[in-house]
Amino acid sequence: MTSYERETVEFQPVTVTVNGQPVTTGVTFCIAPQAERPVTYTPPVTLGGSIGVMIQGLTPGGYRIWAKVDSNPEQPVINCGFISIT
Repeated sequence: MTSYERETVEFQPVTVTVNGQPVTTGVTFCIAPQAERPVTYTPPVTLGGSIGVMIQGLTPGGYRIWAKVDSNPEQPVINCGFISIT
């Protein structure tokens, strides 16, 4: 588990794979409190050739990073991991 201080502003790269293959197009992300399902997805942040999310403005607690891949006709939603804000 990765832990960040609540004042942190940091890029968190996220590798998304579908059927064992990494994907970078058609991907959106949601950071949701640990006990909640993802609701609002946003475009990825791109930094140094990687896609991911920007960790910032989160209140202390646990969060899951979710990815949704638009891959017509499928639209997989993937649990990408857990972060903790202290």
